[in-house]
Amino acid sequence: MDTILSHPEAFAVILLLPLFGIAAKAFGYSLQRIAKWYCYIAVFAVVVVMDSIFFPFIGGKDWFFRFTVELALIFALLWWAFEARSGEVEALVRGLFKKPIVIAVSAFAAAYLLACAFAYDAHAAFWSNYERGEGGFQMLHYYVFFLLLILLLREAKDWKRIFGFSLVAGFFMILYGIMATSNVAGFVGPYAGGAAPAGWWNSLLQGRFEGTLGNPAYVAPYLMFSMFYVAYLWVSAKLAGKLTAIMAWGYGIVLAISLFFFYLSQTRGAEIGLVAGIFVGILYLAFAGSRKVRTWSLVALGVLVVLGLGVFAIRNKPFLNNIPGGRLLQISLSDETAQTRFWVWGEAWKGFTERPVFGWGPENFTAVYDKFFNPKFYIPGQNTETWFDRAHSVFFDYLSETGIIGLLAYLSIFVAFWVEFFRRRKRIGGVKNNRTAEVVGDAILLSLPVAYLVQGIAIFDVLPMYINVFLFLAFATWYFGKQNKAISD
Repeated sequence: MDTILSHPEAFAVILLLPLFGIAAKAFGYSLQRIAKWYCYIAVFAVVVVMDSIFFPFIGGKDWFFRFTVELALIFALLWWAFEARSGEVEALVRGLFKKPIVIAVSAFAAAYLLACAFAYDAHAAFWSNYERGEGGFQMLHYYVFFLLLILLLREAKDWKRIFGFSLVAGFFMILYGIMATSNVAGFVGPYAGGAAPAGWWNSLLQGRFEGTLGNPAYVAPYLMFSMFYVAYLWVSAKLAGKLTAIMAWGYGIVLAISLFFFYLSQTRGAEIGLVAGIFVGILYLAFAGSRKVRTWSLVALGVLVVLGLGVFAIRNKPFLNNIPGGRLLQISLSDETAQTRFWVWGEAWKGFTERPVFGWGPENFTAVYDKFFNPKFYIPGQNTETWFDRAHSVFFDYLSETGIIGLLAYLSIFVAFWVEFFRRRKRIGGVKNNRTAEVVGDAILLSLPVAYLVQGIAIFDVLPMYINVFLFLAFATWYFGKQNKAISD
């Protein structure tokens, strides 16, 4: 039987990760600090690739993430039992579940687990399989990760550190992808077993970039969050008066690299999502900024609209096929990809109408697909997709797999986020110092969920997105709960 213990590299992680905590304690680290470091380490799950398993981009990431979260929880419990002041943790937990975003995320996790209990195949719903690695068991780990982040990361420097580690993880994700795309031995990439184009640069431009994630459609949303982390660190340093020229250039380079590989993933849904997020962010600045900021925001909105209309007008020109990333501009509701999405969404809707309350259960979409199979997927003589285990939409996935309860619970998270966002803006509306940078920071914060939800129309969530979503929501919970008015505090 193939298990995690069957792979030497996985077994090494099992030994080394606990040893890190034991060694840290021996050197005088507090149990709370060790738990915090395991949360930092968890974001590196996206880098893990195990070429000894059937799905090298999935299993190793799941095992690494679960193990680090479990270790973080163990050390947090040890901190509560042996080092925390009397009543300290209890007070933190009581305050935690009074926060709107925490309540919404908890409701979603509960709905997800209930959907597992009432699933068509409860075993698959909770434990998932080696191909996806999601399900109720994994959701419990995401939820614990979310709660631990809020409980343990209580200062701005903690969030800056985990954002920095996330960017380092993103760097290694990109570096691995460059090596894999260049067909370097030992790296699993798109040209494995075949001939790669001559030169690493040509290899990057002629294919869709996958990094360590195994699918270009995952790379783009992952890098959207990376771009948010860079922007937050820049704004935070600016407001604190600590932004040096070297730092500004460094953040700019990291942002440019993230945007470049976002482009190389050629993921059209994420491209639309990013544009939507930018549009909402600029629109917010047009209303909330100073007179100068409003003027420039309106100019930027005009430029964005003109560029959008121009791109739309030439989207089907033949010459676009010959430029790197030209696929991004060829957006049509009638192309094959769009049509397959519409067909599978139709099946998801039929599945929902049959089991509307808690759905068919996570990891059970194959039953929906098989029962309501659309024969249009099969075209004799052509190489077409004829099997889906996801509805390829965050919304239709949750609707069919967790029912109306799960979907509403999921959407309530973002309702809670935006309510908290505007409540905070109203509370600090009179801030005068560094107002431009503060409003820009809020515009970035506001726009990220928009970008994520829009791109989610045509893709589903997996570990790289889940980690970032729960990390972002935990950060937002801390940020909205601050009494301080500056993003740098």
